[in-house]
Amino acid sequence: MFITLPLISGIFIFLILQIKSKFWQLSVINSALIWGVLVAGISEFLSLFNFVNFLGVSSSWLLIDSALFLLFYKLIKNHKNILALSNIKFTLQPFYNLSLIFVIFIALTIGLIAITAPPNNWDSMTYHMPRVVHWIQNQSVAHYPTSYTPQIYSPPWGEYVIMHFQILSGSDRFANLVQWFSLVGSCIGVSLITKQLGGDFRVQIFSVVLCVTIPVGILHASNTNSTYAVAFWLTCLVYYVVLTVQEGINEKYALFIGISLGLAILTKGTAYIYALPFMIWLFLIELNRKKLNTINYFLLIAAVVILINFGHYTRNFELFGSPISTFPYKWSNDIYSIKTFISNLVRNISLHLSLPLDIFNNGILERAIYKIHTILGVNINDPQTTLYTEGIPEHTDLYNPKQLSTFEDTSGNPIHFWLSLIAIFLCIIDSRLRKDKYIVSYLITVICSFLLFCFLLKWQPWHSRLHLPFFILLTPFISLCYSRAYIVNGKIKKYLMLVMLYSSLAWVLWGEPRTIVSHHNIFNTPRIEQYFTLRSNLKNDYINAVKFIEQERCINIGLFLRPEAWEYPFWVLLKKDENQEIRIEHVNVNNPSQVKYSSHSFDTFKPCAIISVGSREDEKINFKETNYSRVWQSVESSDPVSVFMSQ
Repeated sequence: MFITLPLISGIFIFLILQIKSKFWQLSVINSALIWGVLVAGISEFLSLFNFVNFLGVSSSWLLIDSALFLLFYKLIKNHKNILALSNIKFTLQPFYNLSLIFVIFIALTIGLIAITAPPNNWDSMTYHMPRVVHWIQNQSVAHYPTSYTPQIYSPPWGEYVIMHFQILSGSDRFANLVQWFSLVGSCIGVSLITKQLGGDFRVQIFSVVLCVTIPVGILHASNTNSTYAVAFWLTCLVYYVVLTVQEGINEKYALFIGISLGLAILTKGTAYIYALPFMIWLFLIELNRKKLNTINYFLLIAAVVILINFGHYTRNFELFGSPISTFPYKWSNDIYSIKTFISNLVRNISLHLSLPLDIFNNGILERAIYKIHTILGVNINDPQTTLYTEGIPEHTDLYNPKQLSTFEDTSGNPIHFWLSLIAIFLCIIDSRLRKDKYIVSYLITVICSFLLFCFLLKWQPWHSRLHLPFFILLTPFISLCYSRAYIVNGKIKKYLMLVMLYSSLAWVLWGEPRTIVSHHNIFNTPRIEQYFTLRSNLKNDYINAVKFIEQERCINIGLFLRPEAWEYPFWVLLKKDENQEIRIEHVNVNNPSQVKYSSHSFDTFKPCAIISVGSREDEKINFKETNYSRVWQSVESSDPVSVFMSQ
């Protein structure tokens, strides 16, 4: 019941904006932007008073709902028959109506997966979900001692929403919906960009089809990563940039650009990279217009961005000495040159070239990539441009083309990639497309964002998920090219839409790790077991360790974890009884967050048991001058689990 409070706010904001809006799509993204600021504002404000709890969150949303209702009622009362919901019309050919129905089916199916399956993505287990439960326990989003620093330095907006949902519902049942709502919002956003670039409603539907069928997007729209959330905010940003480039900047556009950019940055660090070329494009256009007050608008944008991120920036600066710290990880390249840039570009592109043919992936593609690196004289696994994760020796051959994957972290977007290349070719040879300065400028800017990504960041085998904003932003360009090019007739476009919709079912129905049609699927597998889908070998060890602690009736529990150990399942298992007060904190932290032990709330914490993950060597652990001895350990595990009790 209470979970509806923030959703009601979003609905009222939409209805208020729709009263004077020209079209409903714009009201949707504007209401989302305002709602996103409210989430961040409520989280930061309540945190100042250590009031991030059920009473604080529910009261905040109830107060906002009441204020919005009164405003809506006043507007309706004073202006009868002005609610522009009549703008929502769908008068199309049967084919496009059918395509929309198929799009809705795909979106609703992904939504069903999101609400049925628990969070079980790798990053969700290590930092997305753990930070949420730590905040709820601390009643504050302030930094805390942790063995895995991404829990505190990573941009937090997506987890703010999850935190609100979890506090209001009492479970993580709705955690995946943040990404799903972002999928829906992105589809609406690309239709707006397409419209602004000159596409009619049929072309907009083509864009939506392309957007909803992106394989990586399908897979990530039902997890708790921030991949789709940042893509949505970037889509909003790009729409307003295109609108401003065409019409000129004003206070309203500058405000919404600032909100879009601020929320994108507050959601994921890759926003800096993808947004920069668009902001440069906007700046150059406005500079060319030679308006005296242009600088004032950009100062407004900067002020809004800083204001939205001020709380998180301040906490990071206080602890790490930088507002955008990534301590101790180094995601950016250690060396920059033409050769290393080409190497990263080739390897990033290759993630989207795999086909369901071993002879192509392990033969033609792999040999071609290695040949290019031989010609360049660059090591394909150079640690200066390749990210090595813990546990992977440096001599390991990380570059290994795989078959077409339905797994969320390794899946590519091969069909969309080839459609993009063909669209670029059509733009070059077709004079109408080539002479459209907005389409060409838009394409150049999108490509520059991808090139900048390849230039700055070390390559990873799972980079394809971080390419999602690039593919989403390409969809308006692709749809416009295939709709306007002389050599492409209407039937070809329709066939392409059918192929995209039909092929997407492979990722919708068989997507891992939340499949819905296999023998073991999200509907017939126990929820607890689904948390361990990616690491089933950990399940018994985690469950048995928690059972041992429960037998000892221990309620203050320390976590002594290696970095990137799976933390969240312990919270699920230990907190399954909502009536029992259990406190969980990291102990013996060896990174800058250890200074937080001096805070009053952590200074008084003294565990009666410590769970260790990642080491079999320690027979004793000392914490706050108390010795803890090993009393239980797992028999077999890739990540050894032990329980230590105070002597």
